[in-house]
Amino acid sequence: MDAIVAEIGRKNNCTFCGVFRRQALDRGAERLGVSQIVTGHNADDVAETVLMNISRGDIARLRRCTDIITRGDGAVPRSKPFKYTYEKEIVMYAYFKQLDYFSTECIYSPFAYRGYARSFLKDLEKVRPSAIMDIIYSGEAYAAGARSGAGTATPAAGRCSQCGYMASSRVCKACVLLKGLNRGRAAAAIDG
Repeated sequence: MDAIVAEIGRKNNCTFCGVFRRQALDRGAERLGVSQIVTGHNADDVAETVLMNISRGDIARLRRCTDIITRGDGAVPRSKPFKYTYEKEIVMYAYFKQLDYFSTECIYSPFAYRGYARSFLKDLEKVRPSAIMDIIYSGEAYAAGARSGAGTATPAAGRCSQCGYMASSRVCKACVLLKGLNRGRAAAAIDG
């Protein structure tokens, strides 16, 4: 990530990390022959993602971010068993059970879009303690509308023409990002 941030700056680096991390998880799961990937996403993470998708006007992605189990075309399903569990509850449980808990955040996240969503969410939670769950339930309601045809449809998944990985367009986002990095035009890869 340091090399990517040196190339693109402190904006949009979560785009690169997220795309590459998800693809690495999927490819690793395929190689190992696992039937499901279980992630540690908690209620705070899901609410942040809902806020980000709504504020970007990306209603089509709400279904994927609010579902407990997501199934991409040909990809290993992912599940989020902690979707309705607050991050602070997980931390307290780990503390009282004396479990190892990894709590270090990425050094670039405070400058990323998600960092602003996280700060906003924490401010909302101070005045309305139910804000995290309220946002998740709102995201689910929007997603239900999209499922019934009332919202924007999620693009159909296909295969990347360059690497063969699943993609919602002819070329997957990872290949677009890598091409931009290799040409020294990473910002254009994010916008395009």
